Amino acid sequence: MTKQSARTPTVATTRAARSTPLSWNLQAQYGVGSLVDGLVAAGLNFFLLFYLTAVCGMSGTMAGMATMSALLIDGVADPAIGLASDRLKSRWGRRLPFMVFSLIPFAASFGLVFSMPASLTGAAQFLYVTVSLILLRLSLSAFILPFTAVGAEITDDYHERASIVSSRLIFQNAGVLCGVVLGLGVFLSGAHGLLLRQNYLPFAWTYAAVIVASGLVAIAAVHRALPRLHAPEAEAGSFLAGLKRELSELSRSRSFLVLFATLVVYFVASSAYVSLALYASRYFWKLDNTQIQLVLLSTTLGPLLGAPLSAFVLRHVEKRALEIACMLAVAVFLVWPPLLKLYAPLSISPAAATALLVANGILLGTAMMIGGIAFQSMMADAADEHEWLFGVRREGLFFSGLILAFKAASGIGGLIAGVALDAIHFPIHLVSEGTKAGIPAAVIARLGLISGPLPAIVVAIAPVFLLGYHLTRTKHAEILAKLKERHEVTRKKAD
Repeated sequence: MTKQSARTPTVATTRAARSTPLSWNLQAQYGVGSLVDGLVAAGLNFFLLFYLTAVCGMSGTMAGMATMSALLIDGVADPAIGLASDRLKSRWGRRLPFMVFSLIPFAASFGLVFSMPASLTGAAQFLYVTVSLILLRLSLSAFILPFTAVGAEITDDYHERASIVSSRLIFQNAGVLCGVVLGLGVFLSGAHGLLLRQNYLPFAWTYAAVIVASGLVAIAAVHRALPRLHAPEAEAGSFLAGLKRELSELSRSRSFLVLFATLVVYFVASSAYVSLALYASRYFWKLDNTQIQLVLLSTTLGPLLGAPLSAFVLRHVEKRALEIACMLAVAVFLVWPPLLKLYAPLSISPAAATALLVANGILLGTAMMIGGIAFQSMMADAADEHEWLFGVRREGLFFSGLILAFKAASGIGGLIAGVALDAIHFPIHLVSEGTKAGIPAAVIARLGLISGPLPAIVVAIAPVFLLGYHLTRTKHAEILAKLKERHEVTRKKAD
């Protein structure tokens, strides 16, 4: 019989551990790690474009190019990070070392992004932003990729996986809520708080402290879950040869390609919409900071309805059908409010607009929550299919593909938002003066169109790709049964 280290779990022991139901305590502790994802999403998606353009004076196009450049460089690194976390052999497993060593650089680089020296202009300004964002994106990937992969391998149960994703998304939304409150409610509050450069320093470094605290909780959860996690397979050949082989296998995984394409299209639209949210709220809808905060926070209430609804619906509806319905609902919730304001026979006051947008935001957040749970559960199921087809587990590489899609799409969406601001000739100099007056009505109308209907059209395209996804509940159960048989054969050969 092959000798095993006391610290090295066998396939049989990890499978037995995964068959034990997950405790709510462990699920919650693991989910806290997604606070960092939500914080960064709020910081970069809601505030970064406004900070770089209105506060620091960059053009929308240059700000978008800096964002996209960092994301594309990071995107190239993501598959290597994902595969490295799949193959790493250490006494602390495959995932934990990446999370531990990336956390401090991750938090520090976020602080640097919003701490740009006022003396920088032109090319130096662009270089500072790009380098800071590259450091942030690479360290974020080194933390989030292994963390997300743990969620896919911590259990084999079809429904329990949905519960894990639900916990992760609940805390992710809580991170967005925390980020918006820290921004608009605390550090950037007041009539001109968004435009005061000095407000962004405490804002950014408080963010960094919260990132460290929640990251440590996630690290502790993954450490607790080590007995449930897969050990790396024996690898032959160099890392680069393995990376080339694994990417080739991913390119032959139909389920992965379908999900990847869907995510790219969806997040191009989502990133453009979120990047323009502050501009649209302040200048199209003419809301004050308190009203803007209520509107932005409304989408984070989605888990209150979305999490329990998804748990119920997923027991009766296939994940693909649910995801398609949710994406189409998101498109509807994006498109109608700006069109109503532009073409309704009666004018809409800021107070009425706030009530309308908050109600719409809750419904939008609910659809996004249900869709997010369904989609990430589909990715975990597709990772099982990948093991059946190619004989290796690659959660890290799989989710690096998911995050690569998100980042590439976010970079393109952010660039589209910046270019769109320049294309409609939005007067940045008037924004820096803190005035809402003097902006031509035609420009305001075009701002409404690029901030709502345009992203909605792109979102509606994404579900078309899901028509090619054929991994049903029944087929997934068959794959798990076949994998169990394969593992039993392997174990008997090893004995």
